[in-house]
Amino acid sequence: MSPKVISLIVFIGVYAFIIFNIIPRSIIALAGVIVLILFGVLAPHDMVTYVNWEALGLIFGMFVLVQVLRESGFFDYLSIIILKKTKGIPILILFSFALLAGFLSAFMDSITVLLFMSALSIEIAKKLRINPIPFVLSQITAANIGGSATMMGDPPNVIIGTGLNITLTQFVTYLAPLSFLILILNTVYFVFYYRRTFLSLKPMDKSYFKNLNPREKVNDFPLMISTVISFLITVTLLFLHRKLNLPVGLVGLIGASLALTLSGKKMEHIWGLIEWEVLVFFATLFVIIGSLEKTNIIAVLSKTIVSLASGNVTALKGIFLWLSAIISGFIDNVPFAASMVPILKNVSSFGLNLSLTSLGLLVAFGVDVGGNFTPIGASANVVGITMLSKAGVEITWKDYLKVVVPITLLNIFIACFAFLIFFK
Repeated sequence: MSPKVISLIVFIGVYAFIIFNIIPRSIIALAGVIVLILFGVLAPHDMVTYVNWEALGLIFGMFVLVQVLRESGFFDYLSIIILKKTKGIPILILFSFALLAGFLSAFMDSITVLLFMSALSIEIAKKLRINPIPFVLSQITAANIGGSATMMGDPPNVIIGTGLNITLTQFVTYLAPLSFLILILNTVYFVFYYRRTFLSLKPMDKSYFKNLNPREKVNDFPLMISTVISFLITVTLLFLHRKLNLPVGLVGLIGASLALTLSGKKMEHIWGLIEWEVLVFFATLFVIIGSLEKTNIIAVLSKTIVSLASGNVTALKGIFLWLSAIISGFIDNVPFAASMVPILKNVSSFGLNLSLTSLGLLVAFGVDVGGNFTPIGASANVVGITMLSKAGVEITWKDYLKVVVPITLLNIFIACFAFLIFFK
């Protein structure tokens, strides 16, 4: 078999195993790389050459920062403050918690956000004697929308941003306003959808709030303050990294090192909390995508997509946005984002009036928000629904799609309009 055929078979095979979750994704991706090397499609040194070290450095750094914040009790502290601000009014809790999930997901992984937000929401729902599904669904969708606002908000953004040299400033300038608008719209939709349930509820018992002290939720206040400072320094460096000539990956490592140094011996156990499996999966995935580049499959796919749009820039924007959104609703958006990076590079070289930055931002948005289409579309969805299941609350695909698909379609239509009209 030719290297092109072998590369394509390995890519499709790995994708299939990931979709059906037959074998852990990091293991099957690593096996795919070994097959490519044994059959001579890739040379051993390609295992290093094709890895996006910028993305891995930033993702690792954010993993460390978020884990230290979590250990300090920061998330519980923040959520209790927001809860007290609502004064126990159910519909305000729904609205505020969704916005909080969206805001936090713009700066850290949605898995962490949903873990603590859904746990607190389920507890509150028990006290209100209502189903926690409205809380969790609104937070899942908000987390995926909020993650589209910045480069570090979601792993696909990191992969696309570092792969296409798109800065945090560009993400915030072009995507954050659109993400914020859609986040508000999405939250209002959930308030309206569940208005009859929530408006008929009485506020939570005031005695519950008297016993709530945010400071008591903090495990280590000095650790929390030092890590928040480290996090803010990291975000600032990400805005300034081009002017300071600092690689994005190095910025992530600087933030992690600063947080761990300031923590002293308090976080000696941090290495057991890092999601190494995710980092291995990303690294091996980059190599598999690299094999498609090396065998010119990417070039063929790029020409096919452009020919479908007949070279029309408007049609091409629509194809990329909807393709990204729909596919991400059914498969892991990380491998999809990784495979789109070389395709976008090729498309931008065809002499069309369409910049690589605009293509990257458009696909990043579609990948993030499109994850809302199904219960398996993104990590936040799986985590939130799993938390409900552990609490004895089951939600069917039919129930999920009935509530979430209409607003997700509207969100994508609004984004499509914005990209076509305002982001030329």
